[in-house]
Amino acid sequence: MEKKLSPSELRIGMYVSRVDRPWIETPFLFQGFLIRNDHDIDNLRRYCKYVYIDESKAADFNPEPLLTFGTVPLSEELRAIPGMPKQCVAYEDGASVEQEMPRARDSKHNLDKVVESMVQDIQVDKKVDADSIKPAVHDMVESVIRNPDALLWLTKLRSIDTYAYDHAIDTSVLAVMFGRHLGLSRDQLQELGLAGLLFDVGKLKLPPNLLSKPGKLTDEEYALVSKHVDYGVEILSQSSGISPKVIDGVRHHHERHDGSGYPQGLRNGEIPIYSRIVAIVDCFDAITSARPFRESISAHHAIRQMYDWRDKEFQAQLYEQFIQCLGVYPTGTIVELSSGEIAIVVAQNRTRRLRPRVMLVLDEEKVALERNSILDLGDELPGPGERSLEIVNSHDTGAFGIDPRRYFA
Repeated sequence: MEKKLSPSELRIGMYVSRVDRPWIETPFLFQGFLIRNDHDIDNLRRYCKYVYIDESKAADFNPEPLLTFGTVPLSEELRAIPGMPKQCVAYEDGASVEQEMPRARDSKHNLDKVVESMVQDIQVDKKVDADSIKPAVHDMVESVIRNPDALLWLTKLRSIDTYAYDHAIDTSVLAVMFGRHLGLSRDQLQELGLAGLLFDVGKLKLPPNLLSKPGKLTDEEYALVSKHVDYGVEILSQSSGISPKVIDGVRHHHERHDGSGYPQGLRNGEIPIYSRIVAIVDCFDAITSARPFRESISAHHAIRQMYDWRDKEFQAQLYEQFIQCLGVYPTGTIVELSSGEIAIVVAQNRTRRLRPRVMLVLDEEKVALERNSILDLGDELPGPGERSLEIVNSHDTGAFGIDPRRYFA
């Protein structure tokens, strides 16, 4: 039932089953979709010379206004997730990444201190002091609301030796960033930030050598590691000021969409939104972080790898929204331009996700530049007879000897 059409022939209500390029090169991602508004048609005209429609899936309807974040509307399936608000908040950047960086740096410093203090308390069997944690999480949430890219950049300045601390903070920042994209309220973002910061707190009750063991765990070791969820829930339940929603977010962050997770084997609609978000960002940060026993992979490659796990580990539509949130080339990614120059992505273009803002660090001969200028690929216009400058490749962290600590540190 497929029919090939030019974008000028498209109408609201048609179902686009295929396009003339990989889905990841468009704002519509990886699946077919129903054209619901003129905005969808405008994007197809911008990105495609032709598309295929499936006439059997066409719909006759009067399109209602849809809340959109980036360029992709939230489906009814996503809005039905337990804990998702019916009325979402549409956030706009209130500062550039350069303007937000000083406040983001202060926020990151405060989070470092509260996590260090929290770890010390738990190791001597003290309760979690929620009142000392919440102000730092609040400041982080406000920074992410103003501009998510600043704190996301700072999460790249991690150390192998402080992975446990950094992973908690990175997960919290990524979770709030994703929640912002989904339109969660400020109060929900505060709870989500706490859940992201505390989700692995139960691991402090496990032998450290078990957590850093290279290679596959034995069945007995896996069973012991799995107990960290119960330990975490116990720790937080004994602490005042931690809401039930935060505790549930911790309790279910290892549940999986297909029911293969633990501790209860929940599936799909049974898993609350905080747990789903933390599960995705926990996995993403873990595989993009260097460990003593494993090299990291680039954020761009991690996105592609995790895509293969959709509707198994994670709900496909929610994971696709995560990609929209991060961008195809997330902040901090080392990229190669069509000119041969090497750059680092410093900020996302919220409407043109293939064309972020980048910092030039190496020239076309791969020699370090004396001056690192910022280039907005979304605003970059080619001269007469010239091709637009674009990203042609991404590279793993540390490629060409590039150390992100030299920039914005």
